[in-house]
Amino acid sequence: MAPPRQLPELNEDATAEILLRLPPDEPAWLLRAALVCRPWLRLLTDPAFLRRYRAFHGAPPLLGLHHRLQVLDGDPDPRLAPTAAVPAFPHPSDGGGRTRALDCRHGRILLHMLEDRRVDYLVWDPVTGDRHGLCEPGNDWMAYSAAVFCAAAGCDHLDCHGGPFRVVFVGTNDAVDAVWASVYSSETRAWSKPTSIRNGRDVYVQARRGTLNGDEIYFTLSRGTVIVKYDWVKNRLSVLSPPPPDPEVYSGCIALMMMDDGSLGLAGIDNSSLYLWSRKVNAKGAAEWVQCRVIELEAMMPMADLSHGAYVVGSAEGLGVIFVEICGGGGLFTVELKSGRVRKVGEPGVYYSVLPYMSFYTPVITVDCHQKRGTTEVQLNIKALQNGRIHHLESAAVGFLQSYYYQFAYLPSQLNVDTA
Repeated sequence: MAPPRQLPELNEDATAEILLRLPPDEPAWLLRAALVCRPWLRLLTDPAFLRRYRAFHGAPPLLGLHHRLQVLDGDPDPRLAPTAAVPAFPHPSDGGGRTRALDCRHGRILLHMLEDRRVDYLVWDPVTGDRHGLCEPGNDWMAYSAAVFCAAAGCDHLDCHGGPFRVVFVGTNDAVDAVWASVYSSETRAWSKPTSIRNGRDVYVQARRGTLNGDEIYFTLSRGTVIVKYDWVKNRLSVLSPPPPDPEVYSGCIALMMMDDGSLGLAGIDNSSLYLWSRKVNAKGAAEWVQCRVIELEAMMPMADLSHGAYVVGSAEGLGVIFVEICGGGGLFTVELKSGRVRKVGEPGVYYSVLPYMSFYTPVITVDCHQKRGTTEVQLNIKALQNGRIHHLESAAVGFLQSYYYQFAYLPSQLNVDTA
């Protein structure tokens, strides 16, 4: 009987092409792959491969969620609710004191430190652990929103940890007939001179996430009846109207978003239909709203009871994802616009504005071998390392790693795996 034919070994290029396709929203898969053998470990921790990995997948994956409520509804749980298998990042509020998440963007989270006497706001990078405190811009406000974003020149926002950033603050006050805005620079550590525009006393800034488009960022006012645009480079405010006929059609619950073509988009639900709009420039050079799609949610979400209503409460830029709250105890869902895939990501509750935290998170292995009385003592640690900062990763893969003890025991006297 002929011996079974052995399969040919994969060369390094073929292996890289396969590992390149591991989903970034499942960081534990990369870790498990790194434990298979030393060649895979070297490949998966190679800076060139990690750059290719991020470029191949494009937009960073969704790792977790914060969300905001309206002012009178108080504040939700301050901790980041994970949507992927990542460790529980140490939250700035762990030492006590109330915090309020205001925005998540470009790997950073903006927190309002409600009971901290040292700083008013904190820009926090959960992956690297970096924290940057700042004070308020100084103007009075009653209703407000804010945004944080990377300001590194030429950054593709796939791995922009540790670089310069900006914080935009937009507020309104019942005593003043104006919307005002200011931008903070991490490089100058100062706020710009506030700029304002008249708004009418019945118009206020909604506690919703802003949408960034180049040098401009957009926020909604007063039940979505007005959109305010802030050019943070020119420090200039202007307003525009939402799509016709009336934003009240969507019960005041609209979400601004960036479309694939780079235009400003808007999403809202009427009955059980999800309407998508895009602001485009017509033949005369004027910007106008164009309805680009209508999605019947009953067909897309047969598992959800839409009889109590549904609202759009956010979007994830670059992923083509809309967040939909199903009222009456349905919970929070993501709707992928291209694939039609629907996934439940939050338990029943009140969601006013979802703040998606998106970042690449690459688990790697650190293996230390020490010579002791003629034998090799191997210390195996599962950690997640990015930009030189190490965080312990609790995972069921610990037992899997221990099974590879003898393989690692024959490594050189000291092996330290690092990434760029």
